[in-house]
Amino acid sequence: MSCEKCTTTKTLPEDSKKIVIFASHEYILSKFFTIFKNRFEISNENDYLLIHHKFDDFIEIISSANDFTEIELENITILPLEPTSSPTFGAYKNAKPLTYWINLYLSKDLKWILDNESIITYFQPIIDAHTNQIVAYECLSRGLKMDGTIMPPNLMFHSARKTEMIFNLDRQCRISAIKNSKLKKIDKMIFINFTPTSIYNPEFCLRDTVKTATELNFDFNKIVFEVVESDKVENFVHLKSILDFYIRMGFKVALDDVGSGYSSLNLLASLKPNIVKIDIELVRDIDKDIAKKAIVSSLVGICKEIGSLSLAEGIETRGEMEMLKSIGVDLMQGYLFGKPSPETLEEITPK
Repeated sequence: MSCEKCTTTKTLPEDSKKIVIFASHEYILSKFFTIFKNRFEISNENDYLLIHHKFDDFIEIISSANDFTEIELENITILPLEPTSSPTFGAYKNAKPLTYWINLYLSKDLKWILDNESIITYFQPIIDAHTNQIVAYECLSRGLKMDGTIMPPNLMFHSARKTEMIFNLDRQCRISAIKNSKLKKIDKMIFINFTPTSIYNPEFCLRDTVKTATELNFDFNKIVFEVVESDKVENFVHLKSILDFYIRMGFKVALDDVGSGYSSLNLLASLKPNIVKIDIELVRDIDKDIAKKAIVSSLVGICKEIGSLSLAEGIETRGEMEMLKSIGVDLMQGYLFGKPSPETLEEITPK
């Protein structure tokens, strides 16, 4: 059983008809009052504004207004109350930023996707650099909206972070990747992305992921959990606890974007992952750039020393492919071999 954070979606309060507005500067409250005094039943209570209006209608109106600067919006907080409730001393501590409520209103597509478990998986092949055979697929999540159109991953995760739904989204993406890989009868390794900040306790937060793989009789040794945005990791101890859990359970782990900064190199030295994905910016035009060739050669050498497989991603040209092969990378991925697709491929012919 998962925690509430991982299984619920946020929603606007439907029964709230009393709204308290706080701001960090008096002039912002005054401006808010002046702009909306003729649109809402509003009173100035000195330290805050009190509005009597249906909350979701209020947020819809505010979200379409262009009267405030971005900085002003970030300094306004909102507290919805029950019709019979009144603000208490210190109530501002429970208020959330106005930008949070606006993002929540605008995230209706994501909420529908999560409530209906409407995550689909695209697969991108990963190639053995020595045999040119497909040895794995990266599982890339998309949201299937109510109207049948696709919500791309960058929009899904941006919206989820803004509305505290990242836990649920990341969990559903992991589970859907395993289920959809089983449906496609994939018997090769699968790479599944995960966001470290969406997991606060690995043994608790990942139990549904482990349960799904177990129930589907999926070989744990063929599942590679890939850390995304590794260059932004701030809590190394927390990340290590997650990777240790995966390894202890029999999964493999991969580190993404290695070479993009000092932080990723430090992580590489400390974590010694099974697979190291070389930053795409180092791969781009590597056949024309001596410096990139030198850096990637060093990374590949480090991987061999610590027993990790090296994977070059984002390969788009034959020149890049041939250079990376000559350097000695183990695995390759990119549009040259195949774009992400709902269907898998049997074999690869580089274009």
